[in-house]
Amino acid sequence: MTAALGATALSAPHRLMAQQAALQVSLAVDPATRLAKVPADFMGLSYESGQLAYPDFFSPQNTALIEMFRALSPTGVLRLGGNLSEFTVWSETEPATPPEAGGLVGPDPGHREPRTFTITPRSIRNLQGFLGAAGWRCIYGLNLGGGTVEQALAEGSFVAKALGPQLICVQFGNEPDLFRHHDQGNKPWTFDEYLAKWKTFRSAFHEKLPEVAVAGPDTASNPKWVKQFTEDVPKEIVLVTSHYYPEGPPADPRMTIDLLLHPGARFDSSCREALDSAKAAGLPFRMAEGNSCYNAGKPGVSDTFASALWAGDFCLQMASLGCVGVNLHAGANGYYSPIVGAIGSGFTARPEYYGLMLAQQFAGRTLNRTTLQAQGANVTAYAAGGDGAKGLVVVFNKDARDLEVTLAQPAGGFKPAVVERLEAPAIDSKAGVTFEGAAVAGDGQFHPRAGEPLKVQSGKLSVRVPAYSAALIRLG
Repeated sequence: MTAALGATALSAPHRLMAQQAALQVSLAVDPATRLAKVPADFMGLSYESGQLAYPDFFSPQNTALIEMFRALSPTGVLRLGGNLSEFTVWSETEPATPPEAGGLVGPDPGHREPRTFTITPRSIRNLQGFLGAAGWRCIYGLNLGGGTVEQALAEGSFVAKALGPQLICVQFGNEPDLFRHHDQGNKPWTFDEYLAKWKTFRSAFHEKLPEVAVAGPDTASNPKWVKQFTEDVPKEIVLVTSHYYPEGPPADPRMTIDLLLHPGARFDSSCREALDSAKAAGLPFRMAEGNSCYNAGKPGVSDTFASALWAGDFCLQMASLGCVGVNLHAGANGYYSPIVGAIGSGFTARPEYYGLMLAQQFAGRTLNRTTLQAQGANVTAYAAGGDGAKGLVVVFNKDARDLEVTLAQPAGGFKPAVVERLEAPAIDSKAGVTFEGAAVAGDGQFHPRAGEPLKVQSGKLSVRVPAYSAALIRLG
């Protein structure tokens, strides 16, 4: 297929595919084989720590953003860190001139331009009110690359006291495997250099703030650092963290929708190996930062409906492997940000947000093994029961063909079922995305429609899943 033909196929609306005969796909669910339980707080978002320099953003008065968070998850996790955390400073006193109202700090596009982001007690008190209103908790990043132990202790002490049980843990540094000695011609840090400084911070917290839990290493992409870190300090942390971006840099023409919908070697090296290292250390693993394409995303890919299918599928794939949570990076109007907008002008749910909403339906449930006979189609499926909960099955059709998915009949027969859809006019649509037949309003309000009833015919339950869409089946 030529590049031109590939682009045409990817952007073709579903209605143009309707004339094609649907590909027959068989799906079986094994309820006896349990993969992992999805924690109630699995869903999360990640923001740059620099956003705290504008205290009105994460504030209990920012009700529209709070509702956006609540619509995504009633018990999510906000991670604060990012490249710009290297330029944060802590001040016990408020500035004489208050920061501009509505200031935004978006994902770093890769420039790492030196700036100063001053975080103050007001920032943290407002953060506490925001988290309380949203029902979320926090993983808080501290400046290791450009900071001092004394500054980290002062900031960490105030954060721990203000947030209390809302604070899950702190982290020292962001993506240390990308640290550079700026005064030595950008010479990379070695792992030993990083670990030595990390241990200095950890020792100080152990002595002064022993009640504060610590996570790490929060690496960008080097699985060897995760393995070395977990082998060296397994008793010093409560959570293993690293990052994952399947694409990048944005300027690379190979970073396309098609590539995003076909996970490659990056997933194995960044996710599977990190998970394995955490399991070997007897520790939980969280993907603390990531998204579709690093350096703030790629227009025409990260801000399209393709990102919704990728995000929903990625979250459930990680959950099935035992990951305890995913935090997709966000902020301002970054191309990959699930929520964009500002105080005053309002907030908008980007396509990716809807994929996260779908994955959130599995929170608190136990994932079961599924088996697909897909005839080469780019399709994935996940299924879950729960403690007294009704069953769920989701099919992600990342293929250009419509599918007719038939579920193998369970031992007890089928219970009444409905299907709810994640769809858009086209795979490259930037608007018109719906989940459960509805869109999220600017104030975070979401009013889903009733699902479509599914009929059992000849002992079989089947559902049509149009090209580039997802179908969530609720059983019983």
